[in-house]
Amino acid sequence: MKVNLFLLMIFILWSCGQDPIPVPEASNLIAPANLNECNTATILNELESQVKFEWEDALNTDSYELIIENSLDNIKLSKKTSLLTESVILASGKPYLWYVNSISLLSTEVAKSQVWQFYLEGNSEETYFPFPAVLREPKNESILALDASGTVAFQWEGHDLDQDIDRFDFYIGRTNVDLVKEIEGLKVEEITINLQPGNIYFWQVVTFDKVNNASKSQIYSFQTVE
Repeated sequence: MKVNLFLLMIFILWSCGQDPIPVPEASNLIAPANLNECNTATILNELESQVKFEWEDALNTDSYELIIENSLDNIKLSKKTSLLTESVILASGKPYLWYVNSISLLSTEVAKSQVWQFYLEGNSEETYFPFPAVLREPKNESILALDASGTVAFQWEGHDLDQDIDRFDFYIGRTNVDLVKEIEGLKVEEITINLQPGNIYFWQVVTFDKVNNASKSQIYSFQTVE
């Protein structure tokens, strides 16, 4: 009887504990559309347009942080809002990537949406820069177990509104500031190379179109183990 009473008291104390703090969830992006030209922007002048960004409401979220990055120079712009839309003036004729962070006043965790890319139209006679390649494998900050051959397979996806991607250059290094061009002029979107176990590697892909416009992907990292 005493044992049952003791167990009952433990259950009551456990059930009366504080509820876990709800963490914010990632938002779903709406516009500008992914891997498309943004032709709904308001043209302000020959150099700039106003772009309207939209996303869906996310659970357990008090505010949002909109992040926009110029894919050519990697300059980032950040805007915080409690709304589900934000209008931003951007330079025309350039590719951009964007995403939204969901923020809660009750939690230190931040939920990141998917990363979308778009091209902000400029001069109608210009050629489009290729979008930065989307890195697929290895996943960012992953841990890879090497097999007996010690090889690692890399995969990515290239996109260009002109559909005139010509080639890719593949870079890899031990830090994100000393990337070395491992292979240039690739016509495919995957390669396999030999690496050493017990190291952290960083990699990047540069995309070129037929008129030599170029764009750099994000830099991903991974660790190799035996």
